[in-house]
Amino acid sequence: MSGKFDLSVTFSLYNGAVVLESGENLVRIGLTDIDNEELKKKLEKSVRQFGNQRCDFVAIDDEKLRHEISLRYGESPRENERMNEGSEAAMLLDTLLCEASRRGATDIHIEENRVRFRICGMLESVTELSSEKSRELIRRIKVLANLNVLESRRGQDGQFVFSDGNQVFVRVSCIPSFSGAGAAESVVLRLLNVARLPLSIGELGFSDEQCRNLRAVLVKEQGLVLICGATGSGKSTTAASLLMEVGKIFGSKKKIITIEDPPEYVLDGVTQIHVDENCGMNFGEALRFIFRQDPDVIFVGEIRDCETARTVLQASLTGHLVFATVHTSGIRETAIRMKELGVDFSEFSSVLQAVIFQRLVCESGNKVRLEAEVVTRMNQVGMEECA
Repeated sequence: MSGKFDLSVTFSLYNGAVVLESGENLVRIGLTDIDNEELKKKLEKSVRQFGNQRCDFVAIDDEKLRHEISLRYGESPRENERMNEGSEAAMLLDTLLCEASRRGATDIHIEENRVRFRICGMLESVTELSSEKSRELIRRIKVLANLNVLESRRGQDGQFVFSDGNQVFVRVSCIPSFSGAGAAESVVLRLLNVARLPLSIGELGFSDEQCRNLRAVLVKEQGLVLICGATGSGKSTTAASLLMEVGKIFGSKKKIITIEDPPEYVLDGVTQIHVDENCGMNFGEALRFIFRQDPDVIFVGEIRDCETARTVLQASLTGHLVFATVHTSGIRETAIRMKELGVDFSEFSSVLQAVIFQRLVCESGNKVRLEAEVVTRMNQVGMEECA
C-alpha cells in the first residue's frame, strides 16, 4: 500500500496519540497514556492492516501532543510567515473562537466588514470590522490553517486546532468575493469539538414513537436511511447517535464504517474514514474502496453528487444498512433531490427505510430543542409521498 501511515486529527486529539515517524519499516507513535494497552493493540492492528511496518510507542506529554498535531494539521512551521502570537488579529481570533465555543456556535462567518455566528441554524451578528482588520484576521486564520496568505483569487480549504480547555477542530473555507470596495474574501470556520460524545436518540429530542420507529429500522439487514435538514441542524449528531445505537444493539457483531469530511465525533468501535477531496478522493470513490472492507453498516457524511447518490443506492441494494445526510428543506424535497441526482426511483423506493427531517429551535437561555419529522416503513404515513 502506498503512502505513509497517519491518524486523523480527531482520533489523535481524542485518544492522545500522534504519529511521530512513519517509514517503510517502522511507525513510531507518541502516547500521552503510555500504559493504555487497549489503545496500543488498536493502533498495532491498524498499522498491520496498512502495511508490514513495526509499531513502536513512546511517552509524550500534552504539550508535545499539541505541538506535533499543529505541525500536521495546524500552524505553519515557517517562522517567516507567522504572525506575532500577541498581535491584535491573534487576540481577536482567540476571542471569537472562545465566544463561539461558549455560545454553542457551529460556524463563524467572516465577511468584509462583519463577523457572524451560526447558532441553532441561524446567523447572528457579533461584531463589525474595518476592511483592514478583516484582512488581518483572515491572514491570521490562513497562517494557522497553513494556507497561502498571498492567494485571495482562488478558494482554499484548511484546518487547525484550537484549545480553550476543550480541543476544538476548526475547518477553514476561504473563497473570493466582491464588494463595493472591490475584491474581498469570505471565510467560514466550522467548529468541531472532538471531545463531545453523541447523545442517545432518546436524549436528542425525538418523541417516544419516533424512537421506537427508528430502533425498528436499526435492526434491518439492509436499506437506506436519509437524514435531511439545513446547515447546522444537527444531522451529523443524529447520525452519530444512530450508529452508537446500532453498536448497543449488536455489540461487536456488526462492522460499522463511516466516510466523513471530516469526522465530527469519535465513535468507539467504528471505523471512521476522513475523506479529503483536496487530495483527490471524494465520497463516491471512498465508498467503492470500503466495499472491500466487508462492512455491515455504512454512514456517508453527505450525498453531494450523482456518483455518491448512485453508489449509496447500490450499497443499500447489496446487503448493507446505509445512513446518509442530505441538505434539503423537507421530506418531499429529499425525494426530489435524489431524483435530480439521477437515482433509479423504483430502486430508491424499494430500499428506503426511513427519512428524518430535522431542525433546531433556540429557546430562552440559548437552550436548543430538536424538531423532527420521521417517516419510516413501519408507520407508513407519508412514505408514499416521499418515495
